[in-house]
Amino acid sequence: MLDIHRYELIDWDDPEIDDNPETNNLLHCQQADHLGGQAETIVYEIFYYGPWAEVEFTMQTAEYAVVGMGLANIWLVLLEDSPKRGDWLRPVTGWPAEPPEIREWEKATGQTWKGKR
Repeated sequence: MLDIHRYELIDWDDPEIDDNPETNNLLHCQQADHLGGQAETIVYEIFYYGPWAEVEFTMQTAEYAVVGMGLANIWLVLLEDSPKRGDWLRPVTGWPAEPPEIREWEKATGQTWKGKR
């Protein structure tokens, strides 16, 4: 279970050090078929403004699956503990949430999403 309060910051890779979207989590998440150019803002808004919900999702490369609102949309973001520091949370990937994840978010938060379905 994700305890967001144990993390000091979000771990994004620096594109000036690693410019490969296969190994750089920021560049990967910024791809159009993932979170897009505002990936950092989306992840920030999910956790800062909330509410967000951890959801059941089959994962091979992440520890947590979170659904939340960012930039006026509902997103599914996969995260893991950073290998750099244990108190850093590292986004792995993400994309607009599908209806099943949105329903889980609504159930967990008690809110209703009035956006696209």
